[in-house]
Amino acid sequence: MKLQFLYEYQQQENYYNKLIQQINEIVNDDMIKRLRDEYTRLKNEYDRLSSKKTEIEKEILRRNSNYKRLQENMTNYEKLMYTPEINNVKKLETLKKQIEDVEKNIMKEKAEIEGLEKNLKVIEEGILEIKKKYAFIKKKYNKTKEDNEYRMNFLLNEKSNTEEFLKELRTKIDDDIFEYYIKMKEKISHPISDVKDRKCGGCGVEVPAMDYEAMKLGDYSKCQNCGRILVYIKKNN
Repeated sequence: MKLQFLYEYQQQENYYNKLIQQINEIVNDDMIKRLRDEYTRLKNEYDRLSSKKTEIEKEILRRNSNYKRLQENMTNYEKLMYTPEINNVKKLETLKKQIEDVEKNIMKEKAEIEGLEKNLKVIEEGILEIKKKYAFIKKKYNKTKEDNEYRMNFLLNEKSNTEEFLKELRTKIDDDIFEYYIKMKEKISHPISDVKDRKCGGCGVEVPAMDYEAMKLGDYSKCQNCGRILVYIKKNN
């Protein structure tokens, strides 16, 4: 019945199933998904801050233009004070009031510009931080992707080789025992078990001495407790 071939078939089949599991883990790699999601989040935040930065820069330009215009008005008003046009107290008082109003507006514009520049600095620092995070995420993503591709190539090669080996082993296994193996798989995991220290490797129950000796000679036996097919694997010293 060539039980050792069947035992090897089971071992290779288990190995094959682990390969499939590892391949699926790479295909559905949660790390890659998290890195992509983080990249998308960073990109959205970068776009938002960049848009805000542009708005503030435009507002600063507008405020600076107003500030410059007000300063020019102030200069003109101050010059006007010493002209013949200001020839009475009423005109002088009116001009002084205009100068005071311009001074207030200049101070207001200056405060607005300073506030905008502070906000701009915060946003620029935020953009710089995002760029650093993006560089880190990109590096980690590329490294993870590279590692996954390397592992995937190895696993697919192992999968192909194992499939060929399973086909080869199947030709060496008697049909009756293979059919029994298939039926047993529906009831119990790893239906073929080697014997370790005269005990079933599946459930740990001791194998009767007569069965054990017969197995050493190549005879067929089942575990009296769990029903697994027992195989004696000769140890190479």
